[in-house]
Amino acid sequence: MSRRGPSPAALQALAAYAGPTKSDPKLLHRLARVAVPALAVWGENDTVVPPDYGRAYAAAIPGARFELIPGAGHLPAREAPEATFAAIDAFVAATGR
Repeated sequence: MSRRGPSPAALQALAAYAGPTKSDPKLLHRLARVAVPALAVWGENDTVVPPDYGRAYAAAIPGARFELIPGAGHLPAREAPEATFAAIDAFVAATGR
């Protein structure tokens, strides 16, 4: 049985970079200032940062869209590239960029 989620070494590195809480309490407030089209692409099975975080980020950005990639984990572009890039292509086409 394979282990899911980040390795202990990866978690230790993350703590070194982001501090012991691995959070930024002012992030959601700052996201409200984003003034460009935004797409939050999230893996359905992300065990590092669960999809509810992506939903909250997208909700905090005016006009942003959230796209859940079925079957993908923390790296949807690597784990489900066709679905990920299809979501990005559709977003770009819809925004006219």
